[in-house]
Amino acid sequence: MSADAMTCRKVSEIYLDNNATTAVLPGAADAVLQCMQQDFGNPSSTHSTGIKAKALLEHSRKLARQLLGADNGDIIFTSGATEGIQTSVLSALLAIRERGLAGPDTLLLYGATEHKAVPESLKHWNCLLQLNASIRAIPVLINGLLDLEALAELLPKAALVCTMAANNETGVPQDLQAIEQLLNQHNADAYWLVDCVQALGKMPLNLAASRIDYAPFSGHKLYAPKGIGFLYVRKGAPYQPLITGGGQEGGLRSGTENLPGIAALNYIFQQLLDPEHSIFVGSNQLYQYREQLLAALRQLFPALVLNSDLPQALPTTLNFSVPGFFAKDILDLFDAAGIRVSSGSACSSKVTGSFVLDAMGLERWRSEGAIRLSFGPAFSQAECEQACQRILSLVPVVKQHGLVLTDGDPLNIPTSSGLYQFKHDACCSYLLLCQQSRQALIIDPVLALTERLSNIVQSRGLKLVAVLETHIHQQAGQAALLLRQLFSGQQFDQTGWPQDQQQLHIGPYQLSRIATPGHSPLAYSLLLKQAGELKAAFVGDLLLPGGIGRTDLAGGDALMLQHSLQQLAAQLYPETLLFSSHDYAQRFVTRLSLALQESPLLESLLAGAPQQQWQQVLNQQCWQLQQASSHLCGYVEVANDDAIALLQSAQLPDLLAEPGLVVLDVREPYEQSAGALSRYLPVKAEVLEVPLSRLCDAVLQQQLQPEQSLLLVCRSGNRSLLAARVLRRLGFSKLWNLQGGVALLS
Repeated sequence: MSADAMTCRKVSEIYLDNNATTAVLPGAADAVLQCMQQDFGNPSSTHSTGIKAKALLEHSRKLARQLLGADNGDIIFTSGATEGIQTSVLSALLAIRERGLAGPDTLLLYGATEHKAVPESLKHWNCLLQLNASIRAIPVLINGLLDLEALAELLPKAALVCTMAANNETGVPQDLQAIEQLLNQHNADAYWLVDCVQALGKMPLNLAASRIDYAPFSGHKLYAPKGIGFLYVRKGAPYQPLITGGGQEGGLRSGTENLPGIAALNYIFQQLLDPEHSIFVGSNQLYQYREQLLAALRQLFPALVLNSDLPQALPTTLNFSVPGFFAKDILDLFDAAGIRVSSGSACSSKVTGSFVLDAMGLERWRSEGAIRLSFGPAFSQAECEQACQRILSLVPVVKQHGLVLTDGDPLNIPTSSGLYQFKHDACCSYLLLCQQSRQALIIDPVLALTERLSNIVQSRGLKLVAVLETHIHQQAGQAALLLRQLFSGQQFDQTGWPQDQQQLHIGPYQLSRIATPGHSPLAYSLLLKQAGELKAAFVGDLLLPGGIGRTDLAGGDALMLQHSLQQLAAQLYPETLLFSSHDYAQRFVTRLSLALQESPLLESLLAGAPQQQWQQVLNQQCWQLQQASSHLCGYVEVANDDAIALLQSAQLPDLLAEPGLVVLDVREPYEQSAGALSRYLPVKAEVLEVPLSRLCDAVLQQQLQPEQSLLLVCRSGNRSLLAARVLRRLGFSKLWNLQGGVALLS
C-alpha cells in the first residue's frame, strides 16, 4: 500500500523526523517533474500552455477546499507557513489599527507553545505599524492544552488570538471548539489565527464551519517540496497582500505561482481525499505504529518518560525524555545508528531545552532531554519494523557503555583507565578511573550529570573512593551529597576528602591537596600524580581557562587569592595541565604557561606586585560581572582561534593518502559502537578513537603528540572543531577538521 513512501529514503537511514520535514513522495516528485518539463506554462498566459497551467492551479485550489471543508473564503498559494502567518498577522493588525485599537490596553495573544514564527511576526508588525499593543502569551496546562480560564480572562481586551491546531513538538492538539466558544462568549470581534501546519492529513478539518479567520499550511510537512504552502482566509476576514506586483492569485498574492510545488500538493490532496486507494494509512494504523515504536524505545530506555499524554496527542508524534540523558546524547547515539530524530523543534536547534516543555511546567531535565520522534501518514509496517529493529540494536550499546543500569550484578564492563571530563553548560565534572583496581573518584560533580556518573560507576562495578569538591561557597553541593550515597562507612570533611588521609590512591594515581582560598573561603587545589610525577591539577574556580576567579562573592578575599595562586604556582610545572570547575570559553583545559600569556593580571599576582597595582583591575572585572547580573565565577577573556584548516568531504581522499596522517574520531564511545567511522571513510585509514570527554587524558598520557598530523572528525564537525582548538592551544599545529563531519559522509 505504501511502496510509494518506502522508496523515498535510503535503506540505511531510518528517518523519524517528519514534523520537521518530509521526503517528497515519488508520486509528488513525478507531478513536479511533469509540471517542470511538460505542463510548464505560466497560469497568467492566455495561450493553450498557460490555460493548462491555469487549470492545474484551479483544480488544486478546488481540492484544497474539499480537503479543508472550505467551500467559501479564499485559498491562496504561498511559499509556506511562515509567509501565511506573516500575511495573516499583517492583515489582522492593519484592520485593528483601522478600528482605532492601539496601545498597551489592546492585547495580541498567542499560545505559549506556539511555533516561534507566530510571536516573532506579532512583534515585527506590532512595531512596524506602531500599534504598541501588548503581546501576551496564553499559558498552557501541564498537558500542553491552553489554560481556557486564563484565556477567558484575557479575551475581553484581545484584538487578535493566535493558536495552533496541533503542536509540532508534542503533537498535542488544541480544543479548537472550546476556544471558539470562548471567543464567541467573550469577544466576537477578535480575529483568530490557527496554525494548521501539523494538522493536515492527521486530524479532520472543517474550516468553513468554524469562525477561524486565518489558517496557514505548509507543503513540506506532508511529502510536498519545500517552498510551497497555502493560506485559508475566511470570507469577510480582513486581508492585505504581503506581496504586491503582477496581481497573481486574484490580486491576493503577487508573483508567478510555484506551479511545480502546487502540482505536488495536487497529488497529496488527491491521496488524502481518496482514502480507499491512498498510500496514506488511517489513524488506527498510525496509533499501532506508535505503540510498536514506543515498545522498542522502552526496551532501550526502561526509564523513559513521555512528555505528552498519548491518547490525546496526534498518533504520528512521540516526545520523550530519559533520566540522565541530555537530548544531544540520544541524538548522537541515534544518528550514529542511522536513526534521525530531533530535539524539540528543528527551528530551535540552538536552544538549550524546549521552550514548549518549559511552558508546560515540566521539570528542567525533561526539557533539556526531550527527544521528538515523528512519522507521517505514509509510514508503512515494513518501515516501522525496520525502525524498531534499529532501535533495539542499540540495547547492547547502551548497556556496554553504562548509559543505563541493568538488573542483577554489575556487568564488569572493561573500563579505560584515566581521566574523563564531562561538561554541562559551562560546568565541568571529572571522573578518574582505574581498570585494574576497579576504583573511581569524582571531582566537582554537577547535578545534571549525577545520574550519568552514577550509572558509569555502578554498571562497571567500580568502588567509589571519594566524591570531592574543589571549593564550597556556603554548603556542599547536592550532586556530591547524592553521589556519596553510593558508598558508606567513610568519614569525610565538608569537601568530601576522607578524614585522616593525606593522599588518595586510585591505582597508579595519587591525589593530594593544598588549601587555595580566595574565590571562596573553603577551597582546595587537587594535585594529580602518576607514578610519582605531577600530571595535572584540579584548581576549582581559583584559575579558569582564560581568566581568574572572582573575589566579590560571599567569603571572597583578594589577598588570599593572590597568596593561593602563588602557593599553587610553586607546585606546578609550566606545562602542567590545569582543570577548572568552569569553562566559559570552551577551552577544556589550560596550563600555567598559557594562563600567564592570556592574563596580565595573573602575571602581576604571581610576581607579588603590591595590591594597589592589581586590585583595580580585579575590581573592574568583578564590577563588569555585577553589571551584567552574571553568575559567572570569574571574568574570562574569550578569544577563540578559528584558524583551523577546514576540510571539505570532497578533499578527504587526498588527505587520507598523506603518509602519517591519523584520523581522530572524537565522538563518544557509544556513538563509535553504534556506527564505526571506518564504514564512512572512502579509503582505509588509521583511525584513533579519542572521545572529546577523553581528549585531555590523551594529551595527559601522551597518546597524542604535538608533531602528529591529525584529521579530527565527529558527527557534525562541531565537536571536532572544539577539539582542534583545544589541541591548537596545547601546541599541536598539523590539524584539520572535517567540515560537516560524518553527516556529510553518510
